[in-house]
Amino acid sequence: MMRFFSRFTAIVAVCMCSVLYLAYILPSLSVKHELKNVWSKSPRRLIVFGDSWSDNGEYPIDPPSKDLMPSREDAQGKVWTEWLCKSISCSHHDNFARSLPDSWMVGYKGAVVDSRILNSTINKGKAAEEPLADLKTQVQQWIRFEKKQYMSSRIRETEKKGTIFTVWFSLWDLWYYSNKTQAEASKAIEETVDTLFEQLDILAKHWDESIKVVMPEAIDPTFLPGWLATRTGPNGNDKNADDQRNAVLLVQQWNAALDNKASGWDTEKGELYIYNTNEWLLDQVREQQLVVGDMADHNGLGQAGSPWDNVQAGCVGSNEKGHAGSPQTKQGVLRCADPDKYLFWDDMHLGPEAMKMIGEGIAKDIAENRGDAWFAHEKGKCDGPECDSATAKVSPGANPTKRSGYYGNE
Repeated sequence: MMRFFSRFTAIVAVCMCSVLYLAYILPSLSVKHELKNVWSKSPRRLIVFGDSWSDNGEYPIDPPSKDLMPSREDAQGKVWTEWLCKSISCSHHDNFARSLPDSWMVGYKGAVVDSRILNSTINKGKAAEEPLADLKTQVQQWIRFEKKQYMSSRIRETEKKGTIFTVWFSLWDLWYYSNKTQAEASKAIEETVDTLFEQLDILAKHWDESIKVVMPEAIDPTFLPGWLATRTGPNGNDKNADDQRNAVLLVQQWNAALDNKASGWDTEKGELYIYNTNEWLLDQVREQQLVVGDMADHNGLGQAGSPWDNVQAGCVGSNEKGHAGSPQTKQGVLRCADPDKYLFWDDMHLGPEAMKMIGEGIAKDIAENRGDAWFAHEKGKCDGPECDSATAKVSPGANPTKRSGYYGNE
């Protein structure tokens, strides 16, 4: 009997030690594993609207014709929505964003919020060749797709509660409008942002739950390699930088209008998360320049080094004078040896590491600041000041001056 109790006591001791060890080791798990746990409570779905920065080339409805089907190089990596989807462990990634194949990009064309406003401003009302679906068309495609979902029961009710919409337009709108007069462009931007929120109203109307929307802000297109190539560079058409000054003002107007409309949006319809993408992009450029100059700013930017070797040229076409063994794209265009070290992939798109930083950064920000509020159905009612989304403001990333905002109520 004594031997039995000795064995029993030993087993209990081992169990207790195991529990204590787990209690000690679990808090030290990496941020990546902690983030994964936050997002692994129930099925999630990502519904994507946008242009070539969001288009992953997979379409649930109305795919482009063969001659208009875009293609991505393996070295180009995933788009930011794919990284967001992976980070939040979503079970479905439904893409309605649209883009064009490389052969069309010679003309620098892309999807916009409202083709009607574009044609009215650029072509004086004349219909222009516009093979891409704008936001209004993408939303209608989504509505038709959702009807099929209910018929096939592919989407479960639990997934509806965990659905996130992403809407990122502005790049091509600003690209087109920047070479118009300030008055024409300003009017077009105002009407375009109004249309964007009208489409959010339509999304909310066709969704049983309160919608959750991620909307990155407009980035300054004058930092893109394509701006130098076609506007202010030796072969450009903006020698006096008039378009450049106009573009900077239009970016400010777009982002201010986005914040103003968001703060006045009907909170019963849902919650908006606006990510300050422009500040993030400027940080990447400034940081690399500070590192090259062996300097740092008052926020510490530049002290930790830069992830980029190049923030001015795109990886593709960046080494035209390279040796015969330089990597090439499928179209035979020379590209850099390490795309992850280039902020930009080509003239008009971010590189693979930049896309990853945005997608994972947004997921981490939401998990840390809005996880309980956005997914209260997974662990009960959300209580506390972090649930007051009307006033919640966060500062994602290392730069304390960078701001992103949440608007809405649970």
